[in-house]
Amino acid sequence: MNRAQGQGMREQRFDYVLVGGGIASVSAARSLRHEEPGASIAILCGEPVLPYRRPPLTKGFLTGKVGAARATIHPADFYEKQSIALLLHARAAAVDRAAHRVQLADGSAVGYGKLLIATGASPHMLKVPGATLAGVQCLHDIGDAVALRADAVGKRRALVIGAGFVGVEAAAALRELGLEVTLVERGEQMLPQLHSALLSAHFRKLCAKHGVEVLTGLTVERLTGHDTLTGAVLSDGRALACELGVVATGVEPNCAWLAGNGVELADGVLVDECLQSSDPDIYAAGDVANFHDPMLGARRRVEHWDNAVRQGRLAARNMRGARMPYRDVSIFYGDVFDVPYNFLGDPFNALEVVERGEFPQRPYSLLFMRHNVLRAMFSIGAPADEAVAAEEMIRHRRNLASSGAALKQVGSRLGALPSQTVLILQGGGALGAFESGAIGALESHGVRPDIVSAVSIGAFNGAIVASHPGHAVAVLNAFWHELSIEGLAAPRSCAHLWQTELAWHLALFGVPNFMRPRWWMDAPRIGSFAPWWTSYYDTQPMLALLRRYVDFDALAASPTRLLLGAVEVASGERRIFDSYVDRLTPEHLLASGSLPPAMPWMTVEGRAYWDGGIVSNSPSNLFEVMLRRDEIVYADRVRNDLRFEENANDFRDLVERITGQLDAAAAARARQSPEYIRLMCNHAPVQIHRIALEGATMDSVTFARDFDFSAESIASLQSLGRAAALAVLDMGEAKLRIGQTASDYEGEVCK
Repeated sequence: MNRAQGQGMREQRFDYVLVGGGIASVSAARSLRHEEPGASIAILCGEPVLPYRRPPLTKGFLTGKVGAARATIHPADFYEKQSIALLLHARAAAVDRAAHRVQLADGSAVGYGKLLIATGASPHMLKVPGATLAGVQCLHDIGDAVALRADAVGKRRALVIGAGFVGVEAAAALRELGLEVTLVERGEQMLPQLHSALLSAHFRKLCAKHGVEVLTGLTVERLTGHDTLTGAVLSDGRALACELGVVATGVEPNCAWLAGNGVELADGVLVDECLQSSDPDIYAAGDVANFHDPMLGARRRVEHWDNAVRQGRLAARNMRGARMPYRDVSIFYGDVFDVPYNFLGDPFNALEVVERGEFPQRPYSLLFMRHNVLRAMFSIGAPADEAVAAEEMIRHRRNLASSGAALKQVGSRLGALPSQTVLILQGGGALGAFESGAIGALESHGVRPDIVSAVSIGAFNGAIVASHPGHAVAVLNAFWHELSIEGLAAPRSCAHLWQTELAWHLALFGVPNFMRPRWWMDAPRIGSFAPWWTSYYDTQPMLALLRRYVDFDALAASPTRLLLGAVEVASGERRIFDSYVDRLTPEHLLASGSLPPAMPWMTVEGRAYWDGGIVSNSPSNLFEVMLRRDEIVYADRVRNDLRFEENANDFRDLVERITGQLDAAAAARARQSPEYIRLMCNHAPVQIHRIALEGATMDSVTFARDFDFSAESIASLQSLGRAAALAVLDMGEAKLRIGQTASDYEGEVCK
């Protein structure tokens, strides 16, 4: 609803209030409605119009090819149908954190349960004499674009100040409208965001070809004219005639209205990796969010449409209680003189570039590398598969040292480069000894994984592998020797009796260097079962063992990347701990391996986690632990189905048919959009090979095998693991998958 409908209501209250009328708020609102149908949601839009798409403003909208209706994100009835209160003319003026209230500029207020700051950014104002003359414009919102388009009518000469993305596209649009255009940039290069002298030179030639004069290394000292702009004087003294001026010198985040209320600010709203501010009930997304980028290891703001879309969605989920970190690589797209380009990643501090193709012919790409790791890619006409392959390489920090020649080869494809070896280790208690034997065989044949993805007992093995790359066997053997229990030898007969005895022994005494029964620990005080326990066993012995056998300093610097799966108890959300991003500790490893109800949840960064194999309220005793475990197992499937629906994979054929009916230029523009790229890409095929412990190979494989830490069983499992791995290696396969059984226990090593 608009502000007129809300007049007379001095304060409305909503479960979720999203401040800002851009795509970050709209994306957040859609995700909130999707996942929480009964929630009350409001978008506070400071502008008088429906939320709209900003990218077309410097392209088709300015030239008149795209109307306001096509720029609108959703029609008016969308918000009504989704029960999302859209408050227009609602400009936020302050936040009362204690009262959970947003004060608006008109004196009214809106109460919130959770608040999202998505107020975007505003253009820098030119501070030189004559900057307020009629004819001097910015180009940031739809009002600016409408005014500039109207003001361009009848004008002959335009001056564009700033040769960044907006300035270059505005110059191209004005030239298309028939104006003579001069583009002035204070730096030595056009498009300074690209940090590329090569691309600057390419775009300079492109502009010259289409009649745009480009002047770099200069500033505008003053604008001239009485009431209306007639000219400009540059820093080298030259005078330019112009009747229209466009200021495109960058933006600054819209967060001044938050000053003094306790929310931490520094070039935007400071948020953590989950987009949460210093106030736990306030989040930020889009241009205004200053977040920690794990790919770069530094704080930054990203002023891209795609970034705002994805941060809005993630912020919505985290406002609902999840703790999902933002680890995406946003895709920026632009269009200059019908040359549609894409840009993803961040080229800052890239030490090397690899040019593929001839600018501006299609396909063309420029790869930005640092220490053989792809940091960014600029492309023209690259297929969706190519863009997604680059995105994944950037996100995964894939080392391309061995692919240098292939990268430079004409016609080569990123998706076809030799893949990484991923070792996937699952759990199973004592069955982890099978994994250790298989790992030893792989290592003896020179197979070293680039990535280890692990869960449960596999997390312990994986951490040893990643912290001792290429020489983990001795450490693994020592680790499993300490886990072995001497004196528990299986009899040659009466196997069923042995299973019963083993189960009772482990139940009563646990595994000395793994977990100890709580009834022995608490017996002097209570002497019996305690209803407030959340697990049967205590896992402090394993924490001590992990500290001895995992070199956590080496793990932090290891070229082998370790990914650990865990599940947050309170929210039921999956969490991946990443050695390239997180400083892993013994607690992280045990968080991945804490299977209820035997083992307690592990607290990491103030949040409780269970085994990654498990997926609303936190349980407070053993009975509730059992109920919560079953609840998560079934609820997670439904949640994953809903997330899958967002990817819209079922619409690929339809999208391709529609795109195929467009003219070539329109189809090229459609295919450069981030939505198209992610929707239509085909990931590289994954080769999967299994090293499995088959039940038929071992007479003693029974229900008790997961708990059989007897020295005899551990040695047998390690021997079986070595034999199974060697059998795969003998077949000439070097890209492997680690598992436990073919039928009910699987894990993977893939390419």
